[in-house]
Amino acid sequence: MIALGIGSAWGHDPMFPVGPMVQYAKWIPPNGVVRSTTVWADTTDGRHVRVRLDPQGVGVRRADVEEQLTRIIAHPALLRTISSAQRRLHPDQPQFVTLYVVQDVIQLRHREPTTRTSHVLATWNVQ
Repeated sequence: MIALGIGSAWGHDPMFPVGPMVQYAKWIPPNGVVRSTTVWADTTDGRHVRVRLDPQGVGVRRADVEEQLTRIIAHPALLRTISSAQRRLHPDQPQFVTLYVVQDVIQLRHREPTTRTSHVLATWNVQ
């Protein structure tokens, strides 16, 4: 119990389960804004697909992307990890050509979504 208390006060995701999982620790006001970050890709077969951010997809969690979002926006080449993982984990599938970090912004009114806008925060051409 003491470790959980200390972890909750000063911890970060890598300390889980004695630190907080910040992706679940956010309270949104009834008239607030929800932000959802996703990664999309153009592929070698000409499709625009949502990148599966989990161990079976590219081995990177959405929370990992969100945690590094400021760094990714400043240095989109950090997305190389995702394209390398796709190539390594799924060599028989169409590969990524361009990656996009997209954030959906959903405005709430009385806890109900009213508007939704999408913003491309970073783009990187796979090299």
